[in-house]
Amino acid sequence: MSGTASEAGDSPPPAPGYLRTKVLRGGAYLFIRQFISLGLSLVGVLVITRVIGPEHYGAFVAASGIYLYLQMLGQVGVDVYLVRQFGSVAEREYNVASTFLLATGLLGILLVEAGTGLLSGWVDIAGFEPLLRVMIIALPLQLMAIAASARLERALDYRRVAAIELSGQTSYYVIAVPLAFDGYGAWSLVAGWIVQQVVVCVMFHWAASYVPRFRLDRTIVPRMLSYTFGFSLVTWSWHLRLLVNPLIVGHFLGATAVGQVGMAIRIVEVLTFVKNIAWRLSVATLSRIQDDRRKLQEAVTQGMELQTLALAPVLLGFSWLGGLFLPQLLGARWAPILVVFPFIAISYLTNAQFNMHSSVLAVFRKNYETTLFHIVHIVMFAVGAAICVRFAGLVGYGWGEMIALPSYCVLHYMAVGIVGSINYRVAAIWWGGTVLGLFWHQLGVWAIAMPFAALLWPESVRRLRNLYYAIRPKGPPVVAT
Repeated sequence: MSGTASEAGDSPPPAPGYLRTKVLRGGAYLFIRQFISLGLSLVGVLVITRVIGPEHYGAFVAASGIYLYLQMLGQVGVDVYLVRQFGSVAEREYNVASTFLLATGLLGILLVEAGTGLLSGWVDIAGFEPLLRVMIIALPLQLMAIAASARLERALDYRRVAAIELSGQTSYYVIAVPLAFDGYGAWSLVAGWIVQQVVVCVMFHWAASYVPRFRLDRTIVPRMLSYTFGFSLVTWSWHLRLLVNPLIVGHFLGATAVGQVGMAIRIVEVLTFVKNIAWRLSVATLSRIQDDRRKLQEAVTQGMELQTLALAPVLLGFSWLGGLFLPQLLGARWAPILVVFPFIAISYLTNAQFNMHSSVLAVFRKNYETTLFHIVHIVMFAVGAAICVRFAGLVGYGWGEMIALPSYCVLHYMAVGIVGSINYRVAAIWWGGTVLGLFWHQLGVWAIAMPFAALLWPESVRRLRNLYYAIRPKGPPVVAT
């Protein structure tokens, strides 16, 4: 990109040492933000959901599921284009991006206003239509904040990015919690969401010293879309999962079931937050060794094992102990969470193990192949859930997750085509032990011992010993297995 630093929206390139320091500090800010955010989210959601109950929470989950998918569609990967663009990004490009994002946000409002009546006829949830019609007002603000936040990310100013995101989340609960106690139900969450988007949008623009000037450009927009189209397809196809709960569970079982499934998903996401961090790190790591097939094979194999070791203990801990404290925290109305939780936990654990496969495809820019896997997965999940929910009730959503698991065979074959053979032996044993442990309610108390038995398997012991020596500051050479 031509132009001087004063003509562009970015500062001159920093010195290498300075860049490394900024990246490390930025990573620390993001990790701190993640932990604080999880704490706020957990406490806030537990308080609000106990007060408003599963029916009102389910109405909000249904509306927010549609909203979030429209938000994914509306951003069209513009954030990726602005942040990853090589060289400087001219001020005009930020302005064109802001104009484009405002337009997609307004289009989202028009789509909701035109189609919500038809949609609410399918989603059998009281209050769904007015909640979504009001909630969608925040969409243009959330999308426009992308250009301003991209300026801060390109400057590696993650301290302010983290502070703004936490400020927005805090404003959400400052508004939502009192309104929930005052009896506003799902509307308390919608009000908090709108205030959060206003706060975040204003603060990002203020922190970036950026006032958007709306511009149209017939060359910049096509360049943005061509740059991000493959990435956007991957995102859009995977996040179709957001629609299964409101459109299928909501249609057959109503608001209470949607709320219970939504809360189970929220709990699993909190427990497995390291999965997303690991994916981002794995893409950066694998890109450095993409020319060495043997190292790629080792990275994928070890990545699966490490993901299992990171996620299995917290998922098992909640499965074993959740029944002791969940009713006291949320109330008896939320008890069905414990029935569907193991199924959702297995889905997330399996996805975490195959994170490395997705990372390989991302490094080699196999966006269309990844999209194909996502489509196969979503079709199996949605069709399975539709059939099982109709005949088995709430647990049918969980069986839909299980029916979709064989779709990972598609991802396996795609990854093998790039890296060659992959050793699943240890990861599969640990996965199997975890699955049995998660279903201890159905199988009996003996199943609690199975995750420990999997770890005591001789090859598991050797692998754990090797991992310990690998991460210990000074240890003997790793023995090949």
